[in-house]
Amino acid sequence: MLLQGAILLGVPFLSRRLARRGLLPDWLSPVVLCYATGILLKNTSLFPLNDPFSTTATEVGILFAIPLLLYATDLKRWLSHAGSSVLSFGLCVLSGVVATLAAAYWFLNDLPDTWRLAGMLAGIYTGGTPNMQAIGLALKAPQETIILVNAADVLLGGVYLLLLTSVVPKWLKAVLPEFQHDKAATADETETDPYQAFSYGHAIRAIGLTMLVIGSALGLTWLVYGQLGQLAFLILMLTSLSLAVSFIPTVRNWENTFETGEYFLLIFCVALGMLADFQSILEKGLGIVQFTAVALLGTILLHLLLARLFRIDRDTFLFTSVAAIYGPPFIGQIASITGNRQLILSGIAMGLLGYAIGNYLGIGLAYLLQWLLQAYTS
Repeated sequence: MLLQGAILLGVPFLSRRLARRGLLPDWLSPVVLCYATGILLKNTSLFPLNDPFSTTATEVGILFAIPLLLYATDLKRWLSHAGSSVLSFGLCVLSGVVATLAAAYWFLNDLPDTWRLAGMLAGIYTGGTPNMQAIGLALKAPQETIILVNAADVLLGGVYLLLLTSVVPKWLKAVLPEFQHDKAATADETETDPYQAFSYGHAIRAIGLTMLVIGSALGLTWLVYGQLGQLAFLILMLTSLSLAVSFIPTVRNWENTFETGEYFLLIFCVALGMLADFQSILEKGLGIVQFTAVALLGTILLHLLLARLFRIDRDTFLFTSVAAIYGPPFIGQIASITGNRQLILSGIAMGLLGYAIGNYLGIGLAYLLQWLLQAYTS
Protein backbone atom coordinates (compact mmCIF):
# COMPACT_ATOMS: atom_id res chain seq x y z
CA MET A 1 0.00 0.00 0.00
CA LEU A 2 2.98 2.33 0.55
CA LEU A 3 4.02 1.84 -3.09
CA GLN A 4 0.45 2.50 -4.21
CA GLY A 5 0.35 5.70 -2.15
CA ALA A 6 3.69 6.82 -3.57
CA ILE A 7 2.37 6.31 -7.10
CA LEU A 8 -0.83 8.22 -6.31
CA LEU A 9 1.19 11.20 -5.08
CA GLY A 10 4.16 10.92 -7.43
CA VAL A 11 2.61 10.37 -10.85
CA PRO A 12 0.53 13.62 -10.73
CA PHE A 13 3.62 15.59 -9.68
CA LEU A 14 5.74 14.01 -12.42
CA SER A 15 3.07 14.51 -15.09
CA ARG A 16 2.78 18.21 -14.27
CA ARG A 17 6.56 18.64 -14.30
CA LEU A 18 6.77 17.01 -17.72
CA ALA A 19 3.97 19.23 -19.03
CA ARG A 20 5.50 22.43 -17.64
CA ARG A 21 8.79 21.60 -19.36
CA GLY A 22 7.08 20.84 -22.66
CA LEU A 23 8.14 17.18 -22.62
CA LEU A 24 4.67 15.75 -23.32
CA PRO A 25 3.33 15.51 -26.89
CA ASP A 26 0.23 17.55 -27.75
CA TRP A 27 -2.03 14.49 -27.61
CA LEU A 28 -0.88 13.49 -24.11
CA SER A 29 -2.07 15.78 -21.30
CA PRO A 30 -1.30 15.19 -17.59
CA VAL A 31 -4.87 13.97 -17.10
CA VAL A 32 -4.55 11.38 -19.87
CA LEU A 33 -1.16 10.28 -18.53
CA CYS A 34 -2.52 9.83 -15.00
CA TYR A 35 -5.59 7.93 -16.17
CA ALA A 36 -3.44 5.73 -18.40
CA THR A 37 -0.99 4.97 -15.59
CA GLY A 38 -3.76 3.88 -13.24
CA ILE A 39 -5.47 1.81 -15.93
CA LEU A 40 -2.19 0.16 -16.91
CA LEU A 41 -1.40 -0.78 -13.31
CA LYS A 42 -4.92 -2.18 -12.80
CA ASN A 43 -5.12 -4.22 -15.97
CA THR A 44 -1.56 -5.58 -16.13
CA SER A 45 -1.36 -6.70 -12.47
CA LEU A 46 2.25 -5.54 -12.11
CA PHE A 47 1.65 -5.58 -8.36
CA PRO A 48 -1.49 -6.02 -6.22
CA LEU A 49 -3.62 -2.91 -5.74
CA ASN A 50 -5.77 -2.19 -2.70
CA ASP A 51 -9.18 -1.21 -4.13
CA PRO A 52 -10.54 0.29 -0.86
CA PHE A 53 -7.43 2.47 -0.67
CA SER A 54 -7.99 3.60 -4.28
CA THR A 55 -11.64 4.32 -3.50
CA THR A 56 -10.68 6.45 -0.48
CA ALA A 57 -8.15 8.32 -2.63
CA THR A 58 -10.86 9.17 -5.19
CA GLU A 59 -13.16 10.48 -2.45
CA VAL A 60 -10.46 12.57 -0.77
CA GLY A 61 -9.20 13.80 -4.13
CA ILE A 62 -12.61 14.99 -5.23
CA LEU A 63 -13.44 16.65 -1.88
CA PHE A 64 -10.28 18.76 -2.16
CA ALA A 65 -10.37 19.26 -5.93
CA ILE A 66 -13.87 20.79 -6.17
CA PRO A 67 -13.24 23.79 -3.87
CA LEU A 68 -9.72 24.45 -5.17
CA LEU A 69 -10.86 24.40 -8.79
CA LEU A 70 -13.67 26.84 -8.00
CA TYR A 71 -11.77 29.47 -5.96
CA ALA A 72 -10.55 31.31 -9.06
CA THR A 73 -14.06 31.49 -10.51
CA ASP A 74 -15.05 35.05 -11.41
CA LEU A 75 -18.54 34.26 -12.68
CA LYS A 76 -19.61 37.85 -13.29
CA ARG A 77 -16.60 38.73 -15.44
CA TRP A 78 -16.54 35.47 -17.37
CA LEU A 79 -20.26 35.39 -18.07
CA SER A 80 -20.31 39.02 -19.21
CA HIS A 81 -17.44 38.57 -21.70
CA ALA A 82 -17.70 34.94 -22.81
CA GLY A 83 -20.23 35.66 -25.58
CA SER A 84 -20.66 32.74 -27.92
CA SER A 85 -18.77 30.46 -25.52
CA VAL A 86 -21.60 30.76 -22.99
CA LEU A 87 -24.14 29.99 -25.71
CA SER A 88 -22.19 26.99 -27.03
CA PHE A 89 -21.55 25.66 -23.54
CA GLY A 90 -25.23 26.02 -22.69
CA LEU A 91 -26.14 24.14 -25.87
CA CYS A 92 -23.72 21.36 -24.92
CA VAL A 93 -25.20 21.09 -21.41
CA LEU A 94 -28.70 21.02 -22.91
CA SER A 95 -27.58 18.31 -25.33
CA GLY A 96 -26.19 16.26 -22.47
CA VAL A 97 -29.42 16.50 -20.51
CA VAL A 98 -31.56 15.50 -23.50
CA ALA A 99 -29.24 12.65 -24.50
CA THR A 100 -29.02 11.16 -21.02
CA LEU A 101 -32.79 11.44 -20.56
CA ALA A 102 -33.30 9.64 -23.88
CA ALA A 103 -30.81 6.94 -22.87
CA ALA A 104 -32.58 6.47 -19.52
CA TYR A 105 -35.90 5.79 -21.24
CA TRP A 106 -34.26 3.65 -23.93
CA PHE A 107 -32.59 1.33 -21.42
CA LEU A 108 -35.39 1.46 -18.85
CA ASN A 109 -36.19 -2.25 -19.17
CA ASP A 110 -32.58 -3.37 -19.63
CA LEU A 111 -30.68 -1.71 -16.78
CA PRO A 112 -31.54 -1.01 -13.13
CA ASP A 113 -31.65 2.56 -11.82
CA THR A 114 -31.19 4.32 -15.17
CA TRP A 115 -32.08 7.54 -13.36
CA ARG A 116 -28.81 7.27 -11.42
CA LEU A 117 -26.83 6.58 -14.58
CA ALA A 118 -28.44 9.56 -16.30
CA GLY A 119 -27.63 11.88 -13.39
CA MET A 120 -24.00 10.72 -13.26
CA LEU A 121 -23.50 11.04 -17.02
CA ALA A 122 -25.22 14.45 -17.09
CA GLY A 123 -22.59 15.48 -14.53
CA ILE A 124 -19.81 14.17 -16.78
CA TYR A 125 -21.16 16.06 -19.81
CA THR A 126 -21.40 19.27 -17.79
CA GLY A 127 -18.04 19.40 -16.05
CA GLY A 128 -16.17 16.14 -16.49
CA THR A 129 -15.43 13.09 -14.37
CA PRO A 130 -15.14 14.84 -10.97
CA ASN A 131 -18.84 15.72 -11.14
CA MET A 132 -19.71 12.11 -11.92
CA GLN A 133 -17.90 10.84 -8.85
CA ALA A 134 -19.49 13.46 -6.61
CA ILE A 135 -22.98 12.83 -8.02
CA GLY A 136 -22.54 9.05 -7.74
CA LEU A 137 -21.67 9.40 -4.08
CA ALA A 138 -24.53 11.85 -3.51
CA LEU A 139 -27.07 9.50 -5.16
CA LYS A 140 -25.72 6.57 -3.11
CA ALA A 141 -24.90 4.60 -6.25
CA PRO A 142 -23.19 1.27 -5.56
CA GLN A 143 -19.41 1.58 -5.74
CA GLU A 144 -19.32 -1.04 -8.47
CA THR A 145 -21.69 1.10 -10.58
CA ILE A 146 -19.51 4.19 -10.11
CA ILE A 147 -16.44 2.18 -11.12
CA LEU A 148 -18.16 0.71 -14.19
CA VAL A 149 -19.53 4.09 -15.32
CA ASN A 150 -16.07 5.59 -14.92
CA ALA A 151 -14.45 2.75 -16.85
CA ALA A 152 -17.02 3.05 -19.65
CA ASP A 153 -16.45 6.82 -19.75
CA VAL A 154 -12.66 6.34 -19.85
CA LEU A 155 -13.02 3.87 -22.71
CA LEU A 156 -15.49 5.85 -24.84
CA GLY A 157 -14.27 9.28 -23.78
CA GLY A 158 -10.75 8.20 -24.72
CA VAL A 159 -11.93 7.35 -28.23
CA TYR A 160 -13.62 10.75 -28.61
CA LEU A 161 -10.54 12.51 -27.24
CA LEU A 162 -8.34 10.68 -29.75
CA LEU A 163 -10.66 11.81 -32.57
CA LEU A 164 -10.72 15.38 -31.20
CA THR A 165 -6.93 15.55 -31.34
CA SER A 166 -6.67 14.08 -34.84
CA VAL A 167 -9.40 14.16 -37.52
CA VAL A 168 -12.41 15.93 -35.95
CA PRO A 169 -11.04 19.52 -36.23
CA LYS A 170 -10.54 18.97 -39.97
CA TRP A 171 -13.99 17.43 -40.44
CA LEU A 172 -15.67 20.30 -38.61
CA LYS A 173 -14.36 22.82 -41.14
CA ALA A 174 -16.97 21.52 -43.56
CA VAL A 175 -19.79 21.96 -41.02
CA LEU A 176 -19.07 25.01 -38.86
CA PRO A 177 -17.72 28.48 -39.71
CA GLU A 178 -14.15 29.44 -38.94
CA PHE A 179 -13.26 31.31 -35.73
CA GLN A 180 -12.77 35.04 -36.28
CA HIS A 181 -9.57 35.99 -34.47
CA ASP A 182 -9.62 39.24 -32.52
CA LYS A 183 -6.41 41.16 -33.24
CA ALA A 184 -7.16 43.42 -30.27
CA ALA A 185 -7.15 40.50 -27.81
CA THR A 186 -5.34 41.34 -24.60
CA ALA A 187 -1.97 39.91 -23.74
CA ASP A 188 -3.57 37.94 -20.93
CA GLU A 189 -5.90 36.22 -23.34
CA THR A 190 -3.22 35.38 -25.88
CA GLU A 191 -0.34 34.55 -23.61
CA THR A 192 -2.01 32.63 -20.79
CA ASP A 193 0.20 29.76 -19.61
CA PRO A 194 -1.63 27.12 -17.56
CA TYR A 195 1.70 26.00 -16.07
CA GLN A 196 3.30 29.23 -14.92
CA ALA A 197 5.61 29.46 -11.87
CA PHE A 198 4.03 27.85 -8.83
CA SER A 199 3.28 29.75 -5.58
CA TYR A 200 3.58 27.22 -2.77
CA GLY A 201 2.61 29.79 -0.13
CA HIS A 202 -0.75 30.49 -1.75
CA ALA A 203 -1.26 26.78 -2.38
CA ILE A 204 -0.80 25.98 1.32
CA ARG A 205 -3.25 28.73 2.30
CA ALA A 206 -5.76 27.41 -0.24
CA ILE A 207 -5.45 23.86 1.10
CA GLY A 208 -5.98 25.16 4.63
CA LEU A 209 -9.07 27.08 3.51
CA THR A 210 -10.31 23.98 1.71
CA MET A 211 -10.07 21.95 4.90
CA LEU A 212 -12.20 24.64 6.57
CA VAL A 213 -14.72 24.56 3.71
CA ILE A 214 -14.93 20.76 3.85
CA GLY A 215 -15.35 20.91 7.63
CA SER A 216 -18.08 23.54 7.27
CA ALA A 217 -19.93 21.43 4.67
CA LEU A 218 -19.70 18.43 6.98
CA GLY A 219 -20.88 20.53 9.93
CA LEU A 220 -23.88 21.91 8.04
CA THR A 221 -24.82 18.40 6.90
CA TRP A 222 -24.67 17.15 10.50
CA LEU A 223 -26.60 20.19 11.75
CA VAL A 224 -29.45 19.71 9.24
CA TYR A 225 -29.67 15.90 9.20
CA GLY A 226 -27.93 14.75 12.39
CA GLN A 227 -25.68 12.49 10.30
CA LEU A 228 -23.14 12.67 7.47
CA GLY A 229 -24.82 10.11 5.23
CA GLN A 230 -26.75 12.75 3.23
CA LEU A 231 -24.11 12.97 0.52
CA ALA A 232 -26.28 14.90 -1.94
CA PHE A 233 -26.64 17.73 0.58
CA LEU A 234 -22.93 17.49 1.48
CA ILE A 235 -21.76 17.83 -2.14
CA LEU A 236 -24.14 20.71 -2.81
CA MET A 237 -22.98 22.50 0.35
CA LEU A 238 -19.34 21.93 -0.66
CA THR A 239 -20.01 23.43 -4.09
CA SER A 240 -22.05 26.34 -2.71
CA LEU A 241 -19.51 27.26 -0.02
CA SER A 242 -16.67 27.07 -2.56
CA LEU A 243 -18.50 29.43 -4.91
CA ALA A 244 -19.30 31.76 -2.01
CA VAL A 245 -15.61 31.88 -1.06
CA SER A 246 -14.71 32.66 -4.70
CA PHE A 247 -16.44 36.05 -4.29
CA ILE A 248 -13.76 37.09 -1.78
CA PRO A 249 -11.19 39.04 -3.89
CA THR A 250 -8.23 37.93 -1.77
CA VAL A 251 -9.07 34.26 -2.24
CA ARG A 252 -9.89 34.66 -5.92
CA ASN A 253 -6.53 36.37 -6.49
CA TRP A 254 -4.45 33.69 -4.80
CA GLU A 255 -2.10 32.22 -7.35
CA ASN A 256 -2.19 28.57 -8.41
CA THR A 257 -5.38 27.53 -6.62
CA PHE A 258 -6.54 26.00 -9.89
CA GLU A 259 -3.24 24.16 -10.35
CA THR A 260 -3.43 22.89 -6.77
CA GLY A 261 -6.93 21.65 -7.41
CA GLU A 262 -5.70 20.06 -10.61
CA TYR A 263 -3.06 18.18 -8.61
CA PHE A 264 -5.78 16.67 -6.41
CA LEU A 265 -7.77 16.02 -9.59
CA LEU A 266 -4.78 14.13 -11.01
CA ILE A 267 -4.56 12.06 -7.82
CA PHE A 268 -8.23 11.31 -8.35
CA CYS A 269 -7.49 10.34 -11.98
CA VAL A 270 -4.73 7.89 -11.04
CA ALA A 271 -6.88 6.34 -8.31
CA LEU A 272 -9.89 6.12 -10.61
CA GLY A 273 -7.76 4.48 -13.27
CA MET A 274 -6.68 1.92 -10.66
CA LEU A 275 -10.35 0.99 -10.29
CA ALA A 276 -11.04 0.68 -14.05
CA ASP A 277 -10.99 -3.07 -14.54
CA PHE A 278 -11.77 -3.60 -18.23
CA GLN A 279 -12.22 -7.34 -17.73
CA SER A 280 -14.98 -6.51 -15.26
CA ILE A 281 -16.55 -4.20 -17.87
CA LEU A 282 -16.71 -7.03 -20.38
CA GLU A 283 -18.19 -9.38 -17.78
CA LYS A 284 -20.59 -7.08 -15.91
CA GLY A 285 -20.77 -3.67 -17.53
CA LEU A 286 -21.54 -4.15 -21.22
CA GLY A 287 -25.00 -2.60 -20.72
CA ILE A 288 -23.45 0.44 -19.03
CA VAL A 289 -21.01 0.80 -21.93
CA GLN A 290 -23.96 0.79 -24.35
CA PHE A 291 -25.86 3.32 -22.19
CA THR A 292 -22.78 5.57 -22.07
CA ALA A 293 -22.22 5.23 -25.83
CA VAL A 294 -25.79 6.33 -26.59
CA ALA A 295 -25.56 9.25 -24.13
CA LEU A 296 -22.14 10.43 -25.35
CA LEU A 297 -22.88 10.11 -29.06
CA GLY A 298 -26.25 11.80 -28.57
CA THR A 299 -24.63 14.67 -26.66
CA ILE A 300 -21.98 15.23 -29.34
CA LEU A 301 -24.31 15.03 -32.34
CA LEU A 302 -27.07 17.16 -30.79
CA HIS A 303 -24.50 19.78 -29.70
CA LEU A 304 -23.09 19.82 -33.24
CA LEU A 305 -26.57 20.22 -34.75
CA LEU A 306 -27.42 23.09 -32.40
CA ALA A 307 -24.04 24.72 -33.03
CA ARG A 308 -24.77 24.57 -36.75
CA LEU A 309 -28.20 26.12 -36.24
CA PHE A 310 -26.83 28.92 -34.05
CA ARG A 311 -23.76 29.41 -36.27
CA ILE A 312 -21.24 28.66 -33.55
CA ASP A 313 -17.72 28.63 -34.99
CA ARG A 314 -15.56 25.51 -35.06
CA ASP A 315 -13.06 26.49 -32.36
CA THR A 316 -15.75 27.63 -29.90
CA PHE A 317 -17.57 24.32 -30.44
CA LEU A 318 -14.38 22.34 -29.77
CA PHE A 319 -13.39 24.33 -26.67
CA THR A 320 -16.84 24.17 -25.09
CA SER A 321 -17.28 20.48 -25.94
CA VAL A 322 -13.98 19.72 -24.24
CA ALA A 323 -14.80 22.03 -21.30
CA ALA A 324 -18.14 20.29 -20.72
CA ILE A 325 -17.15 16.66 -21.31
CA TYR A 326 -13.59 16.66 -19.96
CA GLY A 327 -13.22 19.80 -17.84
CA PRO A 328 -10.64 22.62 -17.69
CA PRO A 329 -7.47 20.44 -17.54
CA PHE A 330 -7.94 19.52 -21.21
CA ILE A 331 -8.32 23.09 -22.49
CA GLY A 332 -4.58 23.53 -22.99
CA GLN A 333 -4.50 20.37 -25.06
CA ILE A 334 -7.26 21.49 -27.46
CA ALA A 335 -5.61 24.93 -27.69
CA SER A 336 -2.45 23.23 -28.93
CA ILE A 337 -4.39 21.28 -31.54
CA THR A 338 -6.35 24.27 -32.90
CA GLY A 339 -3.57 26.82 -32.43
CA ASN A 340 -6.14 29.16 -30.85
CA ARG A 341 -5.03 30.75 -27.59
CA GLN A 342 -7.74 33.43 -27.48
CA LEU A 343 -10.29 30.90 -26.21
CA ILE A 344 -8.18 29.48 -23.39
CA LEU A 345 -9.63 31.77 -20.71
CA SER A 346 -13.23 31.32 -21.81
CA GLY A 347 -12.68 27.57 -22.18
CA ILE A 348 -11.36 27.29 -18.64
CA ALA A 349 -14.18 29.55 -17.47
CA MET A 350 -16.81 27.29 -19.02
CA GLY A 351 -15.13 24.24 -17.52
CA LEU A 352 -15.19 25.85 -14.09
CA LEU A 353 -18.81 26.83 -14.62
CA GLY A 354 -19.44 23.17 -15.42
CA TYR A 355 -17.82 22.13 -12.15
CA ALA A 356 -20.03 24.67 -10.38
CA ILE A 357 -23.39 23.69 -11.89
CA GLY A 358 -22.74 20.02 -12.68
CA ASN A 359 -23.47 18.73 -9.20
CA TYR A 360 -26.73 20.68 -8.97
CA LEU A 361 -27.78 19.62 -12.46
CA GLY A 362 -26.86 15.95 -12.14
CA ILE A 363 -28.43 15.43 -8.73
CA GLY A 364 -31.55 17.41 -9.63
CA LEU A 365 -31.96 15.63 -12.96
CA ALA A 366 -31.54 12.21 -11.33
CA TYR A 367 -34.26 12.78 -8.74
CA LEU A 368 -36.59 14.36 -11.32
CA LEU A 369 -36.03 11.42 -13.63
CA GLN A 370 -36.60 8.95 -10.79
CA TRP A 371 -40.01 10.55 -10.17
CA LEU A 372 -40.86 10.60 -13.89
CA LEU A 373 -39.88 6.97 -14.38
CA GLN A 374 -41.90 5.90 -11.35
CA ALA A 375 -44.92 7.75 -12.75
CA TYR A 376 -44.28 6.25 -16.20
CA THR A 377 -44.09 2.65 -14.97
CA SER A 378 -46.91 2.84 -12.41
